[in-house]
Amino acid sequence: MYKIAVCDDDEIIIQNLHKLCQNYEDVHNTKLILSEYTNPNKLISDLEDGKKFDIFFIDIEMPQMNGLDVIRIIKSLYPEGLVIVFTSYAHYAIEAIELEIFRYMVKNKLRDNFDAYLTAAINRLSIWEEESYYINSPRKKTRIFCRDIIYCYKDKKTKNTVFVTRAGEIRERRSLKYVWNDLKRTSDAFVIAERGCLVNMFYVVGISKNQLLLENNIEVTIGVTCMENLKNELKRFWRKRIWPD
Repeated sequence: MYKIAVCDDDEIIIQNLHKLCQNYEDVHNTKLILSEYTNPNKLISDLEDGKKFDIFFIDIEMPQMNGLDVIRIIKSLYPEGLVIVFTSYAHYAIEAIELEIFRYMVKNKLRDNFDAYLTAAINRLSIWEEESYYINSPRKKTRIFCRDIIYCYKDKKTKNTVFVTRAGEIRERRSLKYVWNDLKRTSDAFVIAERGCLVNMFYVVGISKNQLLLENNIEVTIGVTCMENLKNELKRFWRKRIWPD
């Protein structure tokens, strides 16, 4: 299922996109949830209120607000949002590309390009969604690839979760318990090393007494009650990758 926002002051264009989405669902057996906006201010308001979309179709020229400004706001809230620009004018292409839009589509080619462009966007999302974790804040969400998380732990002072990644530390105002529940649904690579600490088994290089040895000379203490389960999970994890079913 993919959530799509369409923003264009021309209701006929929106109707055409609605029909194209319905046809896409039938042909590709893919569920699309379409939200239609004739006023970009309403779209921005919904985004600021926390409404989430996977793909945006944005017109450039609208009376209430220039589409490029709308895209800038989308990118400030969702830097990795996939934006497909569709317009009657080709001369906006360079500025749109500078905003890192996903595709640029001229309206008179809408029917010709829609299927290919939407498929490309869905394929990109499928790759991104594979084993990714999202850190949510009131105004934006940040995606982390699970493979980039080395370990995460509970900050005893703030009770927040600290993600130690290959790029540095990232904090989330959320308890480790809920982070653990989300990670389990996304990836099978994480294991509890001790109360208040999760480790990505991809980075484990060994065990020394009560210490879990990770890459980059990182050591994590193993809780006494966690030792047996941790060893079993490590065996399962690597057996599955060496001898997959």
